[in-house]
Amino acid sequence: MIKNAGKTAAQKAETIEKNATDYMNSITVHITKDNGKTGIWSVNTLAGGKEHGYNGTRNNALVNALERASGESCRGTCTGDCPGCYAKAETRYPDVLINMFENTILARRDPVKFWDMVEKELYSGALIPAIFRIHDSGDFFSYEYFAACVEFIKRHPETKFGAYTKEKEIVEKYGIDNLPNNFSLQCSPWPGHCDPIGDLPQFCYDNGSDPELAKLPHCPAVDAHGNRTGVQCINCRHCYNAKRGQRWSVYAH
Repeated sequence: MIKNAGKTAAQKAETIEKNATDYMNSITVHITKDNGKTGIWSVNTLAGGKEHGYNGTRNNALVNALERASGESCRGTCTGDCPGCYAKAETRYPDVLINMFENTILARRDPVKFWDMVEKELYSGALIPAIFRIHDSGDFFSYEYFAACVEFIKRHPETKFGAYTKEKEIVEKYGIDNLPNNFSLQCSPWPGHCDPIGDLPQFCYDNGSDPELAKLPHCPAVDAHGNRTGVQCINCRHCYNAKRGQRWSVYAH
């Protein structure tokens, strides 16, 4: 109902405001089945720090409507705001913002139920994903959420799961050695954000401030000028076969 209410963020906001109860009763989990860049399905939550998980002042009327309808904040699921975060920029699209907001609300309210909903959405049809990404946007915001996610992954050895994280304490509390073989979890350091997490593979963000990163192998999907090359994750799959102790980087984009 909400997404078909109108083309603009303001029109969607007005519909949510007028039908707040019905809207909140209708929210559901959203799977991104191809973002056009990676070629891999994913489930996403709001990125960014605790203040807000949306793109600056854009869509403010829609943000306000979502917050009033739910009684909750559009804050992100990351520990901080990384400069130039592409995931936050994607919320300039109203439907992307709504989808990520609904996922975030469901995940915060009941992490176990959230991953059960993801599981039902992914495995109830004939097409079962061989590869699935946890968080093209967002991060593991609590231990309970992370643990529920890993239990879901353990139930599906037929799928290779991948994720990037900066949540050192949460991962170390769970135990790196306790992660299943079909879960490629990587530490995702940005300059000034996140220390190494044990011997997890490191996928570093190279914005030119650290000359050591320039010496590492780089993701083939982005060139040195920050432009996409057309290489997709679904074809490369390097990150989904990462070995502990490995380090590589991606140019700022």
